[in-house]
Amino acid sequence: MISINKRAVILVAAFVVATLSFGFGCDSTADTGTAKVSVHFQAPIHAHAYALKKNATLYSNLKLTKKSSSNAFLNTTWYRNKIASVSINGKHVYVYRLTSANNKHTYWVLHSQIKGIYSPSFNIKLPQAGNKFAGKQIGVFGDSIPSGWDGYHFYLNNSYFDWLSKYLGTNKRVMNDAVPNAKIVGHRFAYIGTKRVAQDLPVAISYHQSQIKKMNMIFIHIGTNDYTNLSGSGNLRNVTRHLYHDVMTIKRINPNAHIYGVLPISRYDELGESRQNMVNQSGYTYGQLREAEARVYHKLGATIINFQKFAPNIITDQNKDLTLEDHEIHPTAQTAQKMGYALAKHLAK
Repeated sequence: MISINKRAVILVAAFVVATLSFGFGCDSTADTGTAKVSVHFQAPIHAHAYALKKNATLYSNLKLTKKSSSNAFLNTTWYRNKIASVSINGKHVYVYRLTSANNKHTYWVLHSQIKGIYSPSFNIKLPQAGNKFAGKQIGVFGDSIPSGWDGYHFYLNNSYFDWLSKYLGTNKRVMNDAVPNAKIVGHRFAYIGTKRVAQDLPVAISYHQSQIKKMNMIFIHIGTNDYTNLSGSGNLRNVTRHLYHDVMTIKRINPNAHIYGVLPISRYDELGESRQNMVNQSGYTYGQLREAEARVYHKLGATIINFQKFAPNIITDQNKDLTLEDHEIHPTAQTAQKMGYALAKHLAK
């Protein structure tokens, strides 16, 4: 896990890459009937989820000579993997190469013809959710995993809780107060880009009291950074004592909210070995951390969310290099969608 200062620097760089910088290639021109298309450059770009706008045109090549209708894909999730700078009849535009979430289809699409997953017309609500969750405000506290940080970039508005909200049909944006590198034990603030935010759980709760009062479903997903060596969080008893106090504080602020305690997801070391039974410098294993958190949540009446029980195949020892962006702890954007879908099914049943 890298420091928050380094993360902030990486975030700024990632944001620039996502919006401005693209790597240069050759310049080419194609005549597509009445439109003259010039391709200036193209480059890979980190994954981010999108949906297609109505009547979007799908192109099989970057010169935009072969096109298809998007009508069959309006409720399909797409992930960008390349970006190109193109001129059409002298007008500059950006074009994304998108691949469907099931990896069956790949097309080039004008940036102006895609939309974010929160678009009301992108309807992917699970039938079994019905109207049970309509209007429910989801709130989130935690670290990099719930914040939507893949270890290198934010997939903004694509965290697994954003997907949860869409699949449950809440029709509300998530109040996501999770921050990379956050701990249960600590009182740190951090900078995300140029914005100063409350980082560790106690200060995040104190800083967001007015938001907590508006939340109906509050998810707490934290703990992996306390387990990390040199975290300063102390032994397991100290970690759980702080977690107990923090959950109690949330309950006092909003006694009517339903609290969900998410156990830390699978984590691996730099050699690819599971940390489940690895003892850290404070004398406890990752598995013991998960068990201790579960006991705290159970004692306080929170619903325990354990991905290893209801969705054990999302992240495994065998697929971690594909499902975790850094191969250690941070889910890819695609994995975040799968986590949100699995959690929605679990809560809606």
